[in-house]
Amino acid sequence: MILKKDIEEIKCNKCYDTGWIKTDEGVVRCDCKEKEYQKKANILMNIPKRYADATFENFRPISEEQKKAKNISQEYVYENDYKKGKGLFFYGKPGVGKTHLAVAILKEFYKTRNIIGFFYDARILMNDLKSAFDVSSSNKDLLQRVIKTPILVLDDFGSERLTDWARDIINYIIASRYNEELPIIITSNIQIEAKENPEQLRERIGESITSRLLHMCEFIEVAGEDYRMLGKAKD
Repeated sequence: MILKKDIEEIKCNKCYDTGWIKTDEGVVRCDCKEKEYQKKANILMNIPKRYADATFENFRPISEEQKKAKNISQEYVYENDYKKGKGLFFYGKPGVGKTHLAVAILKEFYKTRNIIGFFYDARILMNDLKSAFDVSSSNKDLLQRVIKTPILVLDDFGSERLTDWARDIINYIIASRYNEELPIIITSNIQIEAKENPEQLRERIGESITSRLLHMCEFIEVAGEDYRMLGKAKD
């Protein structure tokens, strides 16, 4: 028997706090729980607070390049090329939506395939890894997660020239994922004229890393107005 006090304590009138509702398409997770699960997933995937709400739905393309990049990103999640190690390399000037798309991909993989990926700003990763190696071997778990996570996003990659140490670590990460056919999604402000002639990339990160990335990733230019200046979105 349902008591009055039980009804008064119910917070969601849609699912009655069960977390699930019945629709014509079947049983689905209620919105009240979806936000809770997404928040937990963001933490697990290391998604920054600034991009906590970034999704395909709220990505508003302005240019044709942005529309194309969004379409490719959505198709990527629903196709199976990622199982063979295919990744994506978004490049273009700051503020055009590269990070937004990369985060949206991670979220969609979690939502549709229950795959928990891992997000890291490339510069912060290098600093955190260096600190981990300097302090304790137990902290090297971070490197293992970066190598083995099902979907890895490296954000703002190649924004500055790599030190010899950083180049060796990046090469190790990419080579490990390449050999195990684990995909990597990269965002970069490096202006690459064409995939067939990415001299700036070679110059910045080295021949070995560039060679593997050219084989692993589809290169996608994201061009358009700076969203930050327009006040509409985040990179």
